[in-house]
Amino acid sequence: MSDSLKIQGIYAQGYGMIAKTVMRDKELSIEAKSIYSYLASFAGAGSTAFPTIELMLGELNISRDRFYKHRKQLVEKGYIKIIQQKGSKGLQMKNVYEIVNNPEPENPQSQNKATDDEPQSSYPESCYPTADNKESDNKDGISNSLIINNLINNNTNNKHKEAAALLDSDNNISSVDDEEKEAAAAETIPIDLNASPINLYEANIGQLSPLQSQSLLMWLEDFKENRMLINYGIYRAGMKGARTYALLESIFKDWQQKNITNLSTAITYEMGGRTGGKQAKLDGGRKKNYDW
Repeated sequence: MSDSLKIQGIYAQGYGMIAKTVMRDKELSIEAKSIYSYLASFAGAGSTAFPTIELMLGELNISRDRFYKHRKQLVEKGYIKIIQQKGSKGLQMKNVYEIVNNPEPENPQSQNKATDDEPQSSYPESCYPTADNKESDNKDGISNSLIINNLINNNTNNKHKEAAALLDSDNNISSVDDEEKEAAAAETIPIDLNASPINLYEANIGQLSPLQSQSLLMWLEDFKENRMLINYGIYRAGMKGARTYALLESIFKDWQQKNITNLSTAITYEMGGRTGGKQAKLDGGRKKNYDW
């Protein structure tokens, strides 16, 4: 019999540490301190966080211009670093925020585009797929994991749209077999799709009861041991703000009714707005570059 720690209440979704030095810096605005606190809460016990701009704007109840203005204070004083990550096509995918332990003020001549007041891209940022009907609090507790930030926040919505457009292109689909198509689809998902589904769920959403664990294994069997498909379902549940197993099960039931049995079809279906598996086209298939 093994012991486990369950955290309930306001700490159930995770927590982080906030440096007193930052809070006592009188040169920082209250908005900058709020942004720093938010990022620190997402970083947990680590030093990096992945919340998207859209998520922060919504949950901090702050305008885009105001956010960029005060985030810049944190960057210039060296309290945070913004690491831009790009995909294989060179497109801007997401920002990773690093909480700096030994801050050094930024060089005024720095050309770090990620710290500018406005996004560099001429296109709007992606829309974070927030949960319209959030689940009730997870009675089993939720682990304070950095990966959940990726699942919930990294809202890689545009990355998926790019993949959907790629999969929808006759020139691409006709030239690859099903295995290559699945591999290409898997590369668009920012988690390990070959991980143990139970471990992935418990590390990023919450603890599973014995019955729920058995149910998840049964879904794996129903989907013909397609672990990547099951793990993508867990990823989608996290993106939708899942706090209980019920949301994940509803996703699987929906896929089963639509006869969705492979990863590429599931991605197309989810990112196409659940319109019967038809793929959403992006301006004639042209890929856009977004600043997250």
